[in-house]
Amino acid sequence: MKTITIIRKNFLMVVALATVIGFSAFKMAETTKSEDSQSQFWFAMDASGETPLPGPISSVDEICPDKEEQANCARLYNANQTTGSGNSRTVIPSEINNEVDHRTRVD
Repeated sequence: MKTITIIRKNFLMVVALATVIGFSAFKMAETTKSEDSQSQFWFAMDASGETPLPGPISSVDEICPDKEEQANCARLYNANQTTGSGNSRTVIPSEINNEVDHRTRVD
């Protein structure tokens, strides 16, 4: 009788441990996947060069060919610095000056 009780207790512990390990591995794989597939988006800037316009642009080289000190034409942001999707994607206000890269207009 004691042997059956010991086996039951150990079996339940093994099942619980396997469940915890399984969920942990799933969560780690999900986190790694999202970090590896980090998308980036270019946003055109308004006339003052201070606020990104809504909606990402696809071809930054045509409208903003140069990179200089002041980011007055377009800025590049990571997906986690933006909100929305498609053409309604915008930069999160607190991330506006934390661009990954920038381009300027050539005058």
